[in-house]
Amino acid sequence: SSGINAEYGGVMGGSHGGFLAAHLVGQFPDFYFAAVMRNPVIDISTMIGSTDIPDWCHVEAGTPCDFTTAPSPEALCKLHSKSPIVHAHKITSPVLLLLGAKDLRVPPSQGLSLHRLLRARGVESEVRWYPEDCHPLKSVATAADVIIHTHLWFSRYSR
Repeated sequence: SSGINAEYGGVMGGSHGGFLAAHLVGQFPDFYFAAVMRNPVIDISTMIGSTDIPDWCHVEAGTPCDFTTAPSPEALCKLHSKSPIVHAHKITSPVLLLLGAKDLRVPPSQGLSLHRLLRARGVESEVRWYPEDCHPLKSVATAADVIIHTHLWFSRYSR
């Protein structure tokens, strides 16, 4: 026995942790009953041109970090192939996305693209939009809302 109880397999992460959470629910769709992702990286290839950490994108995908030229088509393909979006079509778990509208690190379009894809496939997905918050979602009101809605989400879907 692994000691892991799949009946309580919820996953949560923010930023890089959201990237990992999205990978997990896409690659192991039968294990997690629900997911909560805070400003998640969903597609590195579309984030690289609009983030304040393009070097992270290259390191994550193992592509050359050269800012004197645009990424090659091959590099963009590799960035895309290392992204959770390539597994998103397998996601069946309900997903709550917590997005800061002023996030410069992980543009909110990352989470919105996953939300659109999930909804188009009939997978339960909800966005909590924080118009005055950025990457850390750290204002008192936002932090309280995140805690409350994370608890409600996991409570609603736990088996």
